[in-house]
Amino acid sequence: MRFLLASFVLCIFSINTPAKITTNQFTLHGLSQFSEEQQTVLTEWVKTGVNATRKTLGVYPTPLAIHLHARKSNQPVPWAHTMRDHTQSVHLYVDARFPLNKFVDDWTIYHELAHMAFPYLGSQYAWFSEGFASYMQYQIMHQANLTEYYIDDMYRRKITPHLRWFNSNYPADQVARRLMDSEKLPAAYWGSAYFFLLADQQLREQRKLSLTAVVRRYQRCCRADEDDLETLVKALDKVSSTQIFSDLLNAYLSQPAKQVYPRKWPK
Repeated sequence: MRFLLASFVLCIFSINTPAKITTNQFTLHGLSQFSEEQQTVLTEWVKTGVNATRKTLGVYPTPLAIHLHARKSNQPVPWAHTMRDHTQSVHLYVDARFPLNKFVDDWTIYHELAHMAFPYLGSQYAWFSEGFASYMQYQIMHQANLTEYYIDDMYRRKITPHLRWFNSNYPADQVARRLMDSEKLPAAYWGSAYFFLLADQQLREQRKLSLTAVVRRYQRCCRADEDDLETLVKALDKVSSTQIFSDLLNAYLSQPAKQVYPRKWPK
């Protein structure tokens, strides 16, 4: 569903961002529905989210529009989603009564902006996209010093409760898709995030590279050209000089999930 708002448009940039980042790379829409004080808070929040994501995942090669929508809630960002059409856009539903620190500490904007690092892969591979965004939301927050836990402890807390679903003879991708179909979304998202935890571990062991460094390389070389999972995975292998992503994807598509996942989090 497309939402059209008569809106004030703000170019997002920072004096500390690299010269290659142009001032029209990100635009902010929907500020006119908020008070002047609220506009200041929301603008600063989006700048923080955009710049933290750029620092972690690199500069995206296509323009990104960020749309704000007013919604009363008991949390600052009760809902959000992306749209993949002519203009790559992120839609954030916000309760502007909250102070800036509550917005900055909320994971939602980092999750949605992380989605845009990869192309839209279709509903069949939503598990891959959501696993990536879930894993990266805390990488972004960690690098911006916005998490109160050690990053490894954060993943342990998020992933461990869902390992039981993957003690299965079905391939991991089928388990994840079934969880999504039955609306067990935390299990699907965090179970799928394990793919990227494994990739990150293997990259560090084999190449002394982080997953975020590989994603930054991917933005520079290949992001504009990819439009399906197979091509994306080949590009990630190429920029990391490994077969890690292809091998992991093959395991997720063909091996019983219980051979890929531990029954409990390793100590």
